[in-house]
Amino acid sequence: MPKEIERSGPKNDVKDNSLQGRWKRSTQLIKKKISAQGFNTWISPILPVSYIDGKLILRVPSQFFFEWLDSNFQDSIYEAVKKVFGLHTKIEYLVASTPDKQPEQLNLDSVQEEDQQAQEEHRESERYPTYYLDERFQFENFFVSNDNELALKAAQAVSSKPGKTDFNPMLIYGNAGCGKTHLLHAAGNYIQKNKKRKKVRLLNSETFLNEYIYALQNHKLELYNRKITELDVLLLDNIHFLSNKKKSQEGLLFLLSEMEFKRKQIIITSSHPPAQLIGFDKRLCSFFQKGLIVDLIPPSPDTRLHWIDEYCQKNQLSILPEVRNFLAQNFNEGLHQLRALMIRISAQSSLVGKPVSLARAKLISSQIDADWAQRNGDSRFLKPIKIEQIIKTVSEVMSVPYDLLVGYSRQREINIARQVAIYLSKKLSREPLKVIGYHFGDRHYTGILHNYKKIEEQLPDNPVLNKIVNDIQSKLQSL
Repeated sequence: MPKEIERSGPKNDVKDNSLQGRWKRSTQLIKKKISAQGFNTWISPILPVSYIDGKLILRVPSQFFFEWLDSNFQDSIYEAVKKVFGLHTKIEYLVASTPDKQPEQLNLDSVQEEDQQAQEEHRESERYPTYYLDERFQFENFFVSNDNELALKAAQAVSSKPGKTDFNPMLIYGNAGCGKTHLLHAAGNYIQKNKKRKKVRLLNSETFLNEYIYALQNHKLELYNRKITELDVLLLDNIHFLSNKKKSQEGLLFLLSEMEFKRKQIIITSSHPPAQLIGFDKRLCSFFQKGLIVDLIPPSPDTRLHWIDEYCQKNQLSILPEVRNFLAQNFNEGLHQLRALMIRISAQSSLVGKPVSLARAKLISSQIDADWAQRNGDSRFLKPIKIEQIIKTVSEVMSVPYDLLVGYSRQREINIARQVAIYLSKKLSREPLKVIGYHFGDRHYTGILHNYKKIEEQLPDNPVLNKIVNDIQSKLQSL
């Protein structure tokens, strides 16, 4: 009997309600809401320092770490902490690698148990799998014009002799929809096909950031550096994402310098030339300028006409001259807009059995491009749509629960649906980024802008995503 009393008595309650016990329960709740890599990279390093008068003080390794938490995981942390510590709990962060305040002694058994679990979860991630090359993107199907011929020729030259030309690094810059990602994948596909012994890896900058931070915080930086520098070709997409990421920029500069010294080929894409990149280390910008810099400018009206003619010929589509001229003259941001419009026009033309009229083409343009509708005073599409309605519609169409859509889950399907909802919110609500962020778990406006650009950059080359976004937009505009 005494043993029974001891087992269920206050001793266990005291242990469970210690600072470490409660923080551990909080992290278990957070773990259910975010990816395993996100948890181990951003939540595991947090240490509880004290909990006094409703104020929980947590220690984080650096200011950069704190800013990332604040922008990406703050809601998940607050939600878990309030469930475990109490609704009125406030959180403060102690930013220090060697804190003045020492946290309570950790339960070593539980820490070891969690470490073993983390090692198991990351056994596969240690291989740093490739961000796969898209075989649809080849040099042969890259649309060539006077606007982009230099970039194509340069990419072909580099791909034929990777690491053996003076074009190292090669940086391709331009607006969304101009073909940067197409050329990057095409170069990788060409090298893999024709230089089979070459180790090729394509990374988007967000993936590099997450991998680098994980390696840094888990004392695996040497292993990660070795895996990158052993590559023969590194293709790095959207370098501008690393703006203001000082530590990661320093790590990247080291890796790129090592690769360049070993005559390994580096190809990078960016939204801006090195001299115009904001929030970048001058040494890194200087490194980008060592090789070849080529720009992909928005297609000219003649180029757009040529592209429309090729599209019509390839798809056996008949288009009225006035519609052809209207499209070529009004949509100059990139071929992704024209591609989206032509897909819709082609579909409607095949369904009704005759060419789409100019009035109908303008209506389709308004449905796809709210900016065009605003410039041309189409009141039907100028009316802003409430963010709540956008989130609800995306939730229904993409079969993702509303609460997960606005939460912090990193599950791939949920993350894509969230990015679509953010993209449409910015495009259709006419609300500022901070207001949009409030509706999505009070995210920081920079995170909102990043998610918007992710969808904007994928639309030109992802017909499935393009159709989903257009269908949701049409449904919203018909309400």
